[in-house]
Amino acid sequence: MEEKKVSTLFEEMRDDISNYISSSLELGKLEVYEKLSLGSAAISYGLIIAGIALVALFFALVTAALYLGELLQSLWVGFGIVAAFAVLVLLIMLLLKKYFNQKVTNGVIRFLMTQDDKDDKKSDK
Repeated sequence: MEEKKVSTLFEEMRDDISNYISSSLELGKLEVYEKLSLGSAAISYGLIIAGIALVALFFALVTAALYLGELLQSLWVGFGIVAAFAVLVLLIMLLLKKYFNQKVTNGVIRFLMTQDDKDDKKSDK
């Protein structure tokens, strides 16, 4: 068997390293795509649920306003009470903005870390 030249071995090694780097970059890119698709699916699902909940809340508030209006014999008063309640909830939400932002950020990080752990367990098998 004929021995290969040192230059040929270096060229083969360089090609192998180049292929390894390209494959590693491609794998990283695919992992990012997977995380983005999982995240966007979760966000889309959350937005759909939030939209449905918003419509249900709207009808519940209108129903409460109509009921209070009938009870107090003035639709304006009923809707005013419900509107004041909604403004109060809005003010509370604005005051707790930092807390909710932190909770959402931590939730997203926890979601991504869980996906990372699942990926690690898959690759260990």
